[in-house]
Amino acid sequence: MVPDLMRGLGASLEQVLWVVNGFVLVYAALLITAGRAGGIVGPRPLLIAGLLLFGSASFACGLATSPEQLIIARVAQGIGGAMIVPQSLTLVALMFPENRRGAALGVVSATMALAAIVGPVGGGAIITAWGWRWAFLINVPICLLALAMALRYVPGMRPDHHQSLDWGGVALVTAGLGAITYGLVEGERYGWGTVAGPVTIPSVLTAGLLLLCAFAWWEHRHAAPVLPLGLFRYRSFVVAGWLACVQFVVMLGLMLVITLHVQRAQAGSAIDAGLILLPMAVMAGLLSPLAGWLTDRVGGGRIIMAGFAAMAAGVAWFALLISPSVPVLGLALPSALVGAGVGLVMAPASTEAVRGLPASLVPAASGVLNTGRQLAGLLGVTLVGVILQTGSAVRETVASGRHEGADAVLAGAFTAAARPALITLAAVALLAALACLLLRSRPSRSPSPQMTSLAP
Repeated sequence: MVPDLMRGLGASLEQVLWVVNGFVLVYAALLITAGRAGGIVGPRPLLIAGLLLFGSASFACGLATSPEQLIIARVAQGIGGAMIVPQSLTLVALMFPENRRGAALGVVSATMALAAIVGPVGGGAIITAWGWRWAFLINVPICLLALAMALRYVPGMRPDHHQSLDWGGVALVTAGLGAITYGLVEGERYGWGTVAGPVTIPSVLTAGLLLLCAFAWWEHRHAAPVLPLGLFRYRSFVVAGWLACVQFVVMLGLMLVITLHVQRAQAGSAIDAGLILLPMAVMAGLLSPLAGWLTDRVGGGRIIMAGFAAMAAGVAWFALLISPSVPVLGLALPSALVGAGVGLVMAPASTEAVRGLPASLVPAASGVLNTGRQLAGLLGVTLVGVILQTGSAVRETVASGRHEGADAVLAGAFTAAARPALITLAAVALLAALACLLLRSRPSRSPSPQMTSLAP
């Protein structure tokens, strides 16, 4: 998309980067607030408003005539996306009884896995075939369909009590998450050093952490906090939420390695990368509903453990096979194994995270869980990027343009750097598998409290 935007809109590289990063920053910073807002006014109004905003912003992106217009529309997209995503877990958790919640979340998780894996590749294919504007315009009919379904099938739900939004907490958590997201997204571009004047990436990340500490202090003293800290007294939420985040570290880190491997080591396209990722998406989509159904019956601990074990084995398999000469089909089996792991983790982790929570805490839990996944994905990409840079920078500098075999040397350098990155991701997945021992092995049969349901 970068060359297309630079040609079509006359955008600079800096502006194109903000087309991407503007969305990510706003989206990640507002998830917790949007989750809490759904608990105050009800998830249905937030979902409908988010779909309207996201669809309208997508239409504006597709019609943009300047880089500035596109950046503003992308920021609006990020706000709409943050309003939509936390409501899905909230609605499922509060509409379905505990013994059927895993199966419902399995269906939701299947779509999430497919979107996370296929979305970037599908977007690349759309851009190649129809142009960059259709990467945004394609969202409009999808949003209209989702809006019609939400109006028809999603019941109105709200808590039995009325509370106002803690705007001080909103300001602190938004600023803190925004700073951390900015540091992770922009760190590599600035070499993890100076941004401007005395501002550095480490200082931005430190400021973000300090703001989140101030947020925790503020929330502890506020009568109606944005994020009730009592949420973290539930061990199942803490452990399962952490596992859900680790999954995104491994999944998005692996996707970056595969994409760069295809582009650098094999001089391939987004379609070629998609062929490698396709088995992963298919297996994740197939197994997520089954894993959710099993979680309702036997609990999620062992299922999640098996999922992380499969992810660790699949990533390690990638590390053994990866080379400039390996054919696309040669990576299909490890891709499918990782996808099976993704499918076994995503729905059970979400189910275990909200199991046993009071209804009043579910919206906040959804915001925290989705925020954690977003930041974890950025952390996975950052971790892999640092390892790849450390391993291949010197050899690439020596090889670049110096002799006829420079391309082969560059490909070999990337492959050699990719293996430590993959081994690191496999080790992270294995550690997560061991952490599953902290989860309860069988589900509780006690009913969970529900929110008040109103007519749509």
